[in-house]
Amino acid sequence: MIPVQTATEAGAEERTHPEVSDLVAEAHDKALVVVRQLLKMKGVHHTYVVHTIALKLGVDNKPWPTGQRTRRAPELVAHSREGWEVATVTVGTRSGCYVVSLPAVGVTAQLVNADQPHAVVDLILAALPKEAT
Repeated sequence: MIPVQTATEAGAEERTHPEVSDLVAEAHDKALVVVRQLLKMKGVHHTYVVHTIALKLGVDNKPWPTGQRTRRAPELVAHSREGWEVATVTVGTRSGCYVVSLPAVGVTAQLVNADQPHAVVDLILAALPKEAT
Protein backbone atom coordinates (compact mmCIF):
# COMPACT_ATOMS: atom_id res chain seq x y z
CA MET A 1 0.00 0.00 0.00
CA ILE A 2 1.33 3.45 -0.94
CA PRO A 3 1.20 6.00 1.89
CA VAL A 4 -0.82 9.11 1.14
CA GLN A 5 0.76 12.48 1.88
CA THR A 6 -1.56 14.85 3.71
CA ALA A 7 -1.52 18.60 3.38
CA THR A 8 0.30 18.98 6.71
CA GLU A 9 3.20 16.65 5.83
CA ALA A 10 6.26 18.14 4.21
CA GLY A 11 7.46 16.39 1.06
CA ALA A 12 11.13 15.77 0.25
CA GLU A 13 11.19 18.80 -2.07
CA GLU A 14 9.87 21.07 0.69
CA ARG A 15 12.47 19.80 3.18
CA THR A 16 15.46 20.18 0.86
CA HIS A 17 14.26 23.30 -0.97
CA PRO A 18 12.03 25.29 1.39
CA GLU A 19 9.42 27.73 0.18
CA VAL A 20 10.60 31.35 0.31
CA SER A 21 9.13 34.72 -0.55
CA ASP A 22 10.26 36.59 -3.66
CA LEU A 23 12.14 39.07 -1.45
CA VAL A 24 14.02 36.31 0.40
CA ALA A 25 14.80 34.50 -2.87
CA GLU A 26 16.25 37.73 -4.27
CA ALA A 27 18.47 38.19 -1.20
CA HIS A 28 19.65 34.55 -1.40
CA ASP A 29 20.33 34.95 -5.10
CA LYS A 30 22.55 37.97 -4.43
CA ALA A 31 24.54 35.98 -1.85
CA LEU A 32 24.98 33.13 -4.33
CA VAL A 33 26.10 35.54 -7.06
CA VAL A 34 28.95 36.66 -4.79
CA VAL A 35 30.12 33.05 -4.44
CA ARG A 36 29.75 32.48 -8.18
CA GLN A 37 31.87 35.53 -9.00
CA LEU A 38 34.56 34.43 -6.54
CA LEU A 39 34.59 30.98 -8.13
CA LYS A 40 35.02 32.52 -11.59
CA MET A 41 37.98 34.54 -10.29
CA LYS A 42 39.54 31.24 -9.13
CA GLY A 43 39.00 29.63 -12.54
CA VAL A 44 35.82 27.66 -11.81
CA HIS A 45 33.52 28.56 -14.71
CA HIS A 46 31.12 25.61 -14.64
CA THR A 47 28.46 26.99 -12.32
CA TYR A 48 24.81 27.97 -12.52
CA VAL A 49 22.03 29.06 -10.19
CA VAL A 50 18.76 27.12 -10.15
CA HIS A 51 15.49 28.97 -9.52
CA THR A 52 12.45 26.75 -8.95
CA ILE A 53 8.89 28.00 -9.07
CA ALA A 54 6.22 25.36 -8.50
CA LEU A 55 2.65 25.80 -9.65
CA LYS A 56 -0.09 23.95 -7.83
CA LEU A 57 -3.24 23.68 -9.88
CA GLY A 58 -6.47 24.98 -8.42
CA VAL A 59 -10.03 23.92 -8.95
CA ASP A 60 -10.68 22.14 -12.26
CA ASN A 61 -6.90 22.01 -12.95
CA LYS A 62 -6.80 25.73 -13.71
CA PRO A 63 -3.41 27.38 -13.25
CA TRP A 64 -2.65 30.68 -11.55
CA PRO A 65 -4.44 32.85 -10.37
CA THR A 66 -6.79 30.15 -9.04
CA GLY A 67 -3.79 27.88 -8.45
CA GLN A 68 -0.93 28.55 -6.04
CA ARG A 69 2.59 29.63 -7.03
CA THR A 70 5.41 28.52 -4.72
CA ARG A 71 8.96 29.76 -4.97
CA ARG A 72 11.78 27.55 -3.66
CA ALA A 73 15.12 28.73 -2.31
CA PRO A 74 17.65 29.19 -5.13
CA GLU A 75 20.76 27.02 -5.24
CA LEU A 76 24.19 27.34 -6.83
CA VAL A 77 25.55 24.22 -8.52
CA ALA A 78 29.25 23.84 -9.37
CA HIS A 79 30.68 21.23 -11.74
CA SER A 80 34.19 20.01 -12.44
CA ARG A 81 35.66 20.45 -15.92
CA GLU A 82 34.70 16.84 -16.59
CA GLY A 83 31.04 17.63 -15.87
CA TRP A 84 30.69 16.00 -12.45
CA GLU A 85 28.64 17.85 -9.86
CA VAL A 86 31.05 18.97 -7.16
CA ALA A 87 29.00 21.26 -4.94
CA THR A 88 25.56 22.64 -4.23
CA VAL A 89 25.23 25.85 -2.23
CA THR A 90 22.06 27.31 -0.75
CA VAL A 91 21.40 29.93 1.89
CA GLY A 92 19.74 28.83 5.12
CA THR A 93 16.23 30.23 5.37
CA ARG A 94 16.46 31.02 9.07
CA SER A 95 20.20 31.27 9.72
CA GLY A 96 21.25 33.14 6.57
CA CYS A 97 24.39 30.97 6.50
CA TYR A 98 25.65 29.31 3.37
CA VAL A 99 24.79 25.61 3.31
CA VAL A 100 27.40 23.76 1.23
CA SER A 101 26.96 20.17 0.06
CA LEU A 102 29.93 18.39 -1.48
CA PRO A 103 28.66 14.97 -2.61
CA ALA A 104 32.00 13.90 -4.12
CA VAL A 105 33.68 14.03 -0.70
CA GLY A 106 30.69 12.97 1.39
CA VAL A 107 29.75 16.35 2.90
CA THR A 108 25.99 16.83 3.00
CA ALA A 109 25.53 20.15 4.82
CA GLN A 110 28.52 22.25 5.84
CA LEU A 111 27.46 25.60 7.32
CA VAL A 112 29.50 28.71 6.53
CA ASN A 113 28.81 32.15 7.98
CA ALA A 114 27.09 34.56 5.59
CA ASP A 115 30.01 37.00 5.81
CA GLN A 116 32.52 34.37 4.62
CA PRO A 117 31.82 33.62 0.94
CA HIS A 118 35.57 33.02 0.47
CA ALA A 119 35.30 30.04 2.82
CA VAL A 120 32.58 28.58 0.58
CA VAL A 121 34.88 28.94 -2.41
CA ASP A 122 37.74 27.28 -0.49
CA LEU A 123 35.51 24.29 0.33
CA ILE A 124 34.49 23.92 -3.31
CA LEU A 125 38.08 24.25 -4.56
CA ALA A 126 39.19 21.56 -2.11
CA ALA A 127 36.49 19.20 -3.41
CA LEU A 128 37.41 19.66 -7.08
CA PRO A 129 39.33 16.74 -8.58
CA LYS A 130 43.02 17.42 -9.02
CA GLU A 131 44.19 17.85 -12.60
CA ALA A 132 46.48 15.18 -13.99
CA THR A 133 49.85 16.74 -14.83
